[in-house]
Amino acid sequence: MKNITILLSVFAGILLSSCDDVLDVKPENYLFEEQLVTDDKSAQTSLVGVYTQLNGTYIHQFAEITTPLMDGSVIPGSTAAYYNEAASNGFEPSSGIINNIYENIYAVANSANATIKNVSGNTLVSEAESKRILGEAYFMRAFGHFEVLRLFGQFYDVSSAYGIVLKKELSTVANSQIARSSVQESYDFIVSDLDESIARNVIFSQNYYASSTTAKAYKANVLLYMGGEANYTEAIGLVDEVIASGEVTLEPNFEDIFSNGEANSEVIFTRVAAEGQSSKFSFYYQTAIKASDWIKDYLLDDPRAPYSYDDSNNRVKKIYTSEIGGGPRNFMRLAEVYLIKAECQARLNQLTEAEATLNIIRNRAYSGAAPALIYTTQQELLDLVFDEYVKELCFETGTVLSAAIRFGKLEEIKVDVTSPDQYILPIPVSELEANLVFGAQNPGYE
Repeated sequence: MKNITILLSVFAGILLSSCDDVLDVKPENYLFEEQLVTDDKSAQTSLVGVYTQLNGTYIHQFAEITTPLMDGSVIPGSTAAYYNEAASNGFEPSSGIINNIYENIYAVANSANATIKNVSGNTLVSEAESKRILGEAYFMRAFGHFEVLRLFGQFYDVSSAYGIVLKKELSTVANSQIARSSVQESYDFIVSDLDESIARNVIFSQNYYASSTTAKAYKANVLLYMGGEANYTEAIGLVDEVIASGEVTLEPNFEDIFSNGEANSEVIFTRVAAEGQSSKFSFYYQTAIKASDWIKDYLLDDPRAPYSYDDSNNRVKKIYTSEIGGGPRNFMRLAEVYLIKAECQARLNQLTEAEATLNIIRNRAYSGAAPALIYTTQQELLDLVFDEYVKELCFETGTVLSAAIRFGKLEEIKVDVTSPDQYILPIPVSELEANLVFGAQNPGYE
């Protein structure tokens, strides 16, 4: 057995180097197969390595910028070719940036696989720590696959064959040839991992660690994406459990979510650069993108507007503020969970209930006195739910892009989008060349 020493820099920023097979990535900062987990401390080290993957440049820079460019809520502030590709929803499968986004996100899932392999059934790790660590690792594997599916798979159509490669075990050369799964199979795997996480009942501690509450919130989101009466009903129940837990609560003021960094009561899952310190990534949001005209029209007269972008220069303020030099990347916060519930209720034609849920978010924005919602039909209320996704969550973690696709709004708000083929990114050419059994490229990118 090799005795390899790996120096672990907890939550340090990392850059993942590319390799021939973009899915055969050995995550940095975890214990490899040669280094068996021998106690609680080494098991904890393996888990921390999973979280460090979230600091990959192409997760917290380019993936974060790509989705608002694709939904049109921002426009390029830079002449860089990739930003213009994203703004026109016209990507090249040979793009090195797309390859690295793909690779970096899969590295999260692959790192989780390493932890699951090293800790599962390991009698040298205490029962309590094994339960906690596996609960978090299963969530992170689900998280990684869900992020890949939303960017590279036809997540909006459960009948589609264009899902993603499911990485169910640690990547090796021997298992690198894996065909893409269908969208339904992809969702089933993600839900299974979230159920594994929920079953271990990890207590919510910090919003930059996973917990059972985190897994429940994400499962509600996945069920919403999958659609169907039974899934909507189950999602509502999970949201109610998240709210009833009291582990996360809405910030009294919208602006406090961002000025408080990760030290707030609302964020369910976020990324940080160092323990106890928000990721202050702001460079690209200062220079590369600006709030677009359509998002400013959506936010016209909305009290959230001054805290979402700077009207003097169109800078995105949710990410960059001069006071703190930037903000964390919030993958999910409680406001989105309320919107998930409102959407599910509206789709089940529970209109009165959906309006009440929606008004919880609206009243926070309007200091308790939101104007009355005006609608007469289910579709009109669904349109109002979509409006709240935009006003509450613009620029955040791809939520508006996914909602615009789900509500059939993307072509309406983005004239550059003329086909569903433009909803997602192409599979990188390097993946298709290395993984010979992958299957077909995404439509429109052949």
